[in-house]
Amino acid sequence: MKKLNNAAKAIMNRLTQGLTKIEDHRKIDNAPGTFMAVHVEHLGNTAEGPLFSVAHYYEQNGDLMKDPDMVFLHKDGNYYPIEFQQDNISFYSCAVKFGADGRIEKYSPSIQGDMVSFANNWMLNILMQQKIKLEQDPAQVHEEIRSI
Repeated sequence: MKKLNNAAKAIMNRLTQGLTKIEDHRKIDNAPGTFMAVHVEHLGNTAEGPLFSVAHYYEQNGDLMKDPDMVFLHKDGNYYPIEFQQDNISFYSCAVKFGADGRIEKYSPSIQGDMVSFANNWMLNILMQQKIKLEQDPAQVHEEIRSI
């Protein structure tokens, strides 16, 4: 599977920091009224590693709409996007299916590769919009951003 690049990984490490138990979550809203808040949740664990959701939401007719919501597998210190949902266009895509034993049973490389490309850029947007502070050397992150 394709993993997030190092800059996106550093951002995901910050977003998921301290979310160790299932249902641990946080909302980051450092630009209220300007950009949508980022919601991060520890969804559960598989035999491969924990699953995290990163999402933006807005309300439409009393319903929360995902704009978007991505699920990431955290395995071997890396993040792998495996699901994508965008409610306003009724789009859902899943690149990985887990078996009853919690191991990956099916995998679509092309779908998952598209998710990685989107997620790498999306994480950079989140970094800038929410003014996320990273533990990683900022120069290293910015160098990787310039190479995209």
